[in-house]
Amino acid sequence: MNKSHLLPPNLTLFGYQICPYVLRVRYILSLLELDHHYIELDVYASKPAQLLRYSPMGRVPALIIDNDALCDSTVISQWLSQVYAEHQLLPTNTWAKAKMMNDMAAIDSVHDAISQLISAVDKAAFNAALMRFSHVLPTVLTLLRAPCVTPNSLLDVWAMVLAHLVRSVDAVLQGVLSERIPHIRSLPDIYRSRESASVRYQALLPKDYLTQLHSMMAHRNAYCVQPNNIALEEEEFA
Repeated sequence: MNKSHLLPPNLTLFGYQICPYVLRVRYILSLLELDHHYIELDVYASKPAQLLRYSPMGRVPALIIDNDALCDSTVISQWLSQVYAEHQLLPTNTWAKAKMMNDMAAIDSVHDAISQLISAVDKAAFNAALMRFSHVLPTVLTLLRAPCVTPNSLLDVWAMVLAHLVRSVDAVLQGVLSERIPHIRSLPDIYRSRESASVRYQALLPKDYLTQLHSMMAHRNAYCVQPNNIALEEEEFA
C-alpha cells in the first residue's frame, strides 16, 4: 500500500532517547523536516499496549503510519528515502544503492558486536566480545572517520550514529576500547563539532546521555561497567 499521502500528519515514532537505531530514524525525520509524534518509552518498564499492537516483540524504533507500522531502522529509513527521493538519501543507481546497503550492513555488524560487549555476563564473555569487536570495527573505520558535515545519504547517518556510540561506550568503559583500538580516538566527536549535521544530532540527545548509557549498560549486565572487571590485561589478547 502506498502510504506517502499520509505523510506527515499521521506519523508516530516509539523509541528510547539513547537507542542508536531510534536515533537513526529520528535524525532522518529531522533532516526531512517531517512533523511527527515521538513517544519516549521507559526502557525498564513493560511495553505499552499501543506499541505491542504494532510491534508484538516490543521492538523499537516503531514508526506508526495510520493503522500500520514499520519496526526496523533500516526498513523505515529506506521507505522514507523512497517516499522523499528528492533528498537523495539513497542512490538511484541500483549498483551504487547495493554497495551502500552493503556498507550499512557492515556498520550493523559493529552494532551487534557492541551489543554482545555490553551484555557480557562474565570475564570470558566480555573478552570474547571485545575480540570480535576488535575484528569488525577496523572494517568500517574509513566510513566512520569521514567528517560529519552534511550527511546526504543513509550511509552517512549510519556512520555518524555508530561513531558517536563507539566513543560513548569507550568513555563508559574508561577507555578499554580505545586501548585495544587506538584509532577510536580519531573518530569524529560530535560534541566538539559545530557543523550542521553534528548540531542537528546533538539536539536529539539527552543532556545526560552518558549517564543514561551507563545506567542502561549496568542494567543489562553490571559486569562490564565495574572498574575492576574492565581492567583487562594486554596478554589476554596476545
